[in-house]
Amino acid sequence: MTRRVALALLVVLTAGPASAAERPLLVSVDWLGARLGASDLRVVDMASDAADYRRGHVPGAVHVGVDDIRVAVPSGGARLPNPSEAARLFARLAITPATTVVIYDDAGGLHAARLFYTLEVFGHARAVILDGGVQRWRAAGGPWTAEVPALPAADARWVRAAASERVADAAWVRDRLGDAGVVLLDTRSPAEFAGRDVRARRGGHIPGAVNVDWRHNLNPDGTFKPLDALRALYASAGVTPDKTVVTYCQTHHRAAHTYFVLRLLGYPRVTGYDRSWAEWGNRDDLPVSR
Repeated sequence: MTRRVALALLVVLTAGPASAAERPLLVSVDWLGARLGASDLRVVDMASDAADYRRGHVPGAVHVGVDDIRVAVPSGGARLPNPSEAARLFARLAITPATTVVIYDDAGGLHAARLFYTLEVFGHARAVILDGGVQRWRAAGGPWTAEVPALPAADARWVRAAASERVADAAWVRDRLGDAGVVLLDTRSPAEFAGRDVRARRGGHIPGAVNVDWRHNLNPDGTFKPLDALRALYASAGVTPDKTVVTYCQTHHRAAHTYFVLRLLGYPRVTGYDRSWAEWGNRDDLPVSR
């Protein structure tokens, strides 16, 4: 092998997927500012309080609450929308396959990540999160308005059935307990993981799971930590790219944040246990560890 060929091979092996470079998943205020007003851009405000959106938001942004993108389950917790429910939501937001969706919130990306996950599950491949959210945008002097935009009509027949590789159910998880190629990643607090903070009929965690609190993904100012720091954080817990990683929390809200981080790091096989502990902890037929 010549030196030139060897160097070329090294570049291929270390560069990572081309799509990651072409479509960043985490964007800066400068990135958004340079594209604001583009016809193929949809900015989604996920402020915790809808009243904050009415008082002011990024120009052109439409507000979506977390409860708009998940469906309450009578037995507890929430679930992903079904394809019909998702299609109605995306049509209301005028999202097409060609739309770049920029999501921001006031919670360190916590709410934004849940929408990112939902879009990926239903086949949308152009969603990104604004790093630092509304706080970083305002601190940078980004434009601000109270005007609510009128959105064009959109056809959401592109919405597909939920991608099986992105969503795990309890049976799928149970059948893979002890599988060395699968890592269960509990993103709740250490107290919940240990069963000291009980938010279902039973406390504890899924047997074999590892615990990395989702808050470790963030800097104190609510921005995401550098990629090298995040990569080291998860590698130290045994969460490595060669494994299928299943994220869960109580309702897959916090877990969606970690799902986003692992996608940001380029992990190829990341899935979410959507019903999470709200289901597992309330089902006596499923094993629990403490």
